[in-house]
Amino acid sequence: MGPRGVLLLACAVLCGTCGASLTPVIGELGGQVKLPCTSVGDCATKVAWFLENSAQEVLSCDSDISADFKFLRNASSLVITNLRQEDEGNYGCRDCSNTAESKPHKQLRVTSGPHNVTFTIFPTNILPNGTRYTSIGSTVNFSCSANSIPQPKINVSFYAQDKGPELFHTVEGSSLDFTMLHIGSNYEGNYTCSAENLASGRNVSSTLQLLVYYAPSHPIHCSVNNTGQPSEIELSCSWPGGYPDPLLEWEKDGKILFNDTSGMLVSVLNGSQFSDGQQLTCRGDHQIGGDTKEEYCQVHLSPPVPQSQPLRTCLTGENVTLSCSVSSANPPATITWLRNFSYPEVEIQPGKKYQIIQDHAVSYLTIVNCSHDSDEGYYICKAENGIATKDILIWLSVNKPHNIVGLVTTLLILFLLAVGLIIGLIIYCDPRIYLKANPFRSGQSEVLVLVESEEEEEMEQVGNSVENDPYTDNVARRPNPPAANGNIYKHQVLFHQPPANVNSDLIGEVSEDTDN
Repeated sequence: MGPRGVLLLACAVLCGTCGASLTPVIGELGGQVKLPCTSVGDCATKVAWFLENSAQEVLSCDSDISADFKFLRNASSLVITNLRQEDEGNYGCRDCSNTAESKPHKQLRVTSGPHNVTFTIFPTNILPNGTRYTSIGSTVNFSCSANSIPQPKINVSFYAQDKGPELFHTVEGSSLDFTMLHIGSNYEGNYTCSAENLASGRNVSSTLQLLVYYAPSHPIHCSVNNTGQPSEIELSCSWPGGYPDPLLEWEKDGKILFNDTSGMLVSVLNGSQFSDGQQLTCRGDHQIGGDTKEEYCQVHLSPPVPQSQPLRTCLTGENVTLSCSVSSANPPATITWLRNFSYPEVEIQPGKKYQIIQDHAVSYLTIVNCSHDSDEGYYICKAENGIATKDILIWLSVNKPHNIVGLVTTLLILFLLAVGLIIGLIIYCDPRIYLKANPFRSGQSEVLVLVESEEEEEMEQVGNSVENDPYTDNVARRPNPPAANGNIYKHQVLFHQPPANVNSDLIGEVSEDTDN
C-alpha cells in the first residue's frame, strides 16, 4: 500500500471515530452563523452540506454558493446568512469522494432577543430626574414584558440599600404582572426586571428606583436660644420623622427671613432689632404628589425682667443669701452678680467668700462672714439675653449683733412691773376684794358669793324681814369645851316654805338633819 492509501485509511479511521451526536449552534435571527464540518475532519478536500439527510443538499459538491446566496462554503465550513426561523434544523456534511451515507451532526437554533424589555411601576409620581415615588400605605402595581425567541424567563427583584437582592416573582413567558398592597418604607429601593433567553443565555434587564414618601410623624417644634454673643439669638425649627425633608420657613410679619428643605432649620439673627413681644413664625410644608401637609409654630421674644428684695440686712460675722429671679425672658436669660458700680464691670466669681447657685431662672448669692467695711453696699443682679440686658440693685446693710439676753431680761422686768401695777390699782380701788380673798384672816372663814344685782336686793329685803322676825333661839355654848367667856350666842333662824314641786324625800332628809 502506497502513502496515499495509508492516508486515506487513516482518514477513514478518524472519520469513523468522529462523534455522531448533535452539537447545538445558536444563531441570531437576521444574522449569520458558521457551521464547521467535524464529521469528516481535515481529511476531506471537498464536502457537501445537507439538511436533515443527505438527499436534501443545501450546498452541493460542485458549488460554493447557493442560488439564493444564503449558503456559502468557507473551506469545509458552511456559512448561513440572513437567518430565519425556517433555517432551524440539523445540518451535516459529507465527503464528496465518499458515497457512504452521512448523518447530521450540527443542530442549528435560531433565536431572537430578549428585545423591548418594558418595566413599569404604577401609580407613582415622577421627579424631574426620573425617579418614581409613592406614599406609604399605597397600592403599587408592577408590570414587566419582553419579546424573545424562544419565550424568555422574566424575574423581578428588589435591591434594598442595606441588604442583598430579594427575588419577588419569576415566570417563563413574555410578561409578568403583580401587585403590592400597603407598601411600607422598608420597600424603598431599586427594582429590576430581567428577561433571559434560555436558548442563547442572553439577558436584558431594566431597573427603576422607587421612593416611599411619608409625612412627618412628630409635631413641628420651634425655639429661640442665645448664641453666647451679645445681641445674638438663634432660631431653631424642626419637623422630624418625614421623608423627604419638608420645606421650613422662618417668617416675621409675613416676610420670609430664612427657608430651607431640611428636617431642621437653624438661623442666627441680631436680637436687638426685635421689640418686646415680637412674634416669629416657622412654617413647615411637606408634599407627596397632590397631598400637602402644613404645620406651624411660633416664638415670642421678650427681654428679661429681674426681681429681688431691694434691702437686705446681715449681722457682722454671719452669712446672708441674696436671691434674684428672672421672669418672662425668651430666650432664657443668664444671671450674673456684680459688686457696686465698677467700670469695666467685674463679675463676682464663686469662691470662699461668695457662693453662687443657679436654679433655672433663679440665682442665689451667699456672702460668707459679713463685714461692714468690705460687704456693705450695693449688689447688682444682671440678667441678659439676646434681646436686652436688665439689672436690679440690692442694698446690703451690715449691723453689729445685739445683746439678746439683756433685752429679754429687760422685757421680763417690765412685764413684772406692769403686773404689780395692775394688782396695786385693783387693791387701791376696792380693798374688800383683798380682805375677802385673804387666806390669812383668823377667827372665821367666809365664803365670797357673787350674785346678780336683782338677787342682791331680794337678799337685803329678806335680811330686813329676819331682823324684825320674833323667832329667835338662845343657845348656850356647850360646856365641853367650856365657854371662854360664858357668852351666849344668838342665832337667827329663817324659815322658808319649800316649793310645792320639791321631792318629799328631800324634805324628809332635811327634817332629820334639823332634828339632829
